[in-house]
Amino acid sequence: MTRMAWRDELWPTLAILGVVGLRLLHADQPIVENYVGRQIPTAMVAANLLQGSGFLRPSLSTEPAPNLFLVEPPIYAWTVAVTEPLARGRLEARGRILSALATGLGAWGLYGLVIRRQGRAVALLSVLAFGSFPVMIRYGRAFQPDALMLGLAVAGMRLLDDFAVSGRKRSGLGAWICVATAMALKIISVYLLVPMVIGILRPPRRRMALVMIASLVPALVWYLHAATLLDEGSRASADNAGLWGRSLGLAPLLRLDTWTTSLWYVGVKSFTPLGFVLASWGLLAAPGRDRLWIVWLGSVLAAFVVLSGKIHHEYYWIALAPVLAVGVGLAIVSVRPKVLRIALMIALAAMGLYQSRSTWTTPREWAALPFAARAIREVISDPSRSVLVAREAVLFASRRPGFRLEVEPSARARAAGEFGAIIGEDPLALVEFYRSRGARYVADLVSEGDEPRRRLLHEAIRRRYNVRVDRDGVLIAELIENTSR
Repeated sequence: MTRMAWRDELWPTLAILGVVGLRLLHADQPIVENYVGRQIPTAMVAANLLQGSGFLRPSLSTEPAPNLFLVEPPIYAWTVAVTEPLARGRLEARGRILSALATGLGAWGLYGLVIRRQGRAVALLSVLAFGSFPVMIRYGRAFQPDALMLGLAVAGMRLLDDFAVSGRKRSGLGAWICVATAMALKIISVYLLVPMVIGILRPPRRRMALVMIASLVPALVWYLHAATLLDEGSRASADNAGLWGRSLGLAPLLRLDTWTTSLWYVGVKSFTPLGFVLASWGLLAAPGRDRLWIVWLGSVLAAFVVLSGKIHHEYYWIALAPVLAVGVGLAIVSVRPKVLRIALMIALAAMGLYQSRSTWTTPREWAALPFAARAIREVISDPSRSVLVAREAVLFASRRPGFRLEVEPSARARAAGEFGAIIGEDPLALVEFYRSRGARYVADLVSEGDEPRRRLLHEAIRRRYNVRVDRDGVLIAELIENTSR
């Protein structure tokens, strides 16, 4: 390898390693930052796979059993589980490492796609922007399948691009495997077939389009299998299917909050204001941009229209990260002089790190979680019986199965509805219902910032039940009447 070729390979390699390394910081922290409601169920599935639950029956550690988690094939959770002999340690850390490596894989795929169309400078800047976006920092290290889906899909697009140019069957096979796995991980990534078929495949490679469309088959087979399990155990899977069905369509576009949320995420929170401005400039005004980026952008926006009922979840916005990163690269490379280009990239990285700084710390709400986990294990010695009522994150941290504690009226109704029951408005109605189903303890974290409903619940627990622990931000009570009232 010549000196020039070695240098050309060095910078993208360092950039991709930097993307991965940034996300590995504090990899062993509790998975209670950002969107807890997606990370904890995924981690529960991984933990239960380690206990032998089986790939075809991914399950949560919450009642009523079996509580199957059929939203997607448990590919991510299974990968975390099977790496246990290779990387012993906390399950949470292995999940973060997998997401970090997947983000690096996506950066590799993006670099290959861009360098062929826009040159080395734009490709390198695109990778740096991709790694700097707050949404990619937050969810590029989260215990959920989104980063793995995006990383495999973009890597598959690069391999497909190699096939379209060279015709190498090895690249075509690799592309199909990557994309099929990505579609199975999150079937909503189907929008990426549009830029693949229209933006990458060229005559005489059009027959490959049918092969790539067939990458949906594994995902469809899974959902046919999942449909046969909807009536087993908990009604949660059927409820989730219903929620998904109601979230599709154009009705949410008629609500003002859909538009304000979208503007907040795309213009500020997910990509930084500077990133949004640069990406818009690069994709809409930069000379020499390839049509792939416009097709890709259009397919993502069309997907958001269909999924507008789900875009209040920030992690959905990672779909825009690769193409907006290209827009940033196109914009910065067109700026003169060179010192201004460097300043813009540094400013973007600094803003991204600042806006995502909270992802490396445990939120105050969950600060007492490690102590709570230890206390629960001391109070409840048998890890096999579902006798505890607690939030999912507390159940997972304590490695105890149990009943899901909720305080919001709609969430409480859904939790009881999984048993086919209806409960009243009393703060303890859900806990009392669980008590009738065999629960013996209730536990929760206590924080000064608790919302009024949660404080009301804690006060009711202290009045009615036999409190075992009430210190250091942890409340644990045995579900027997408090005779000292």
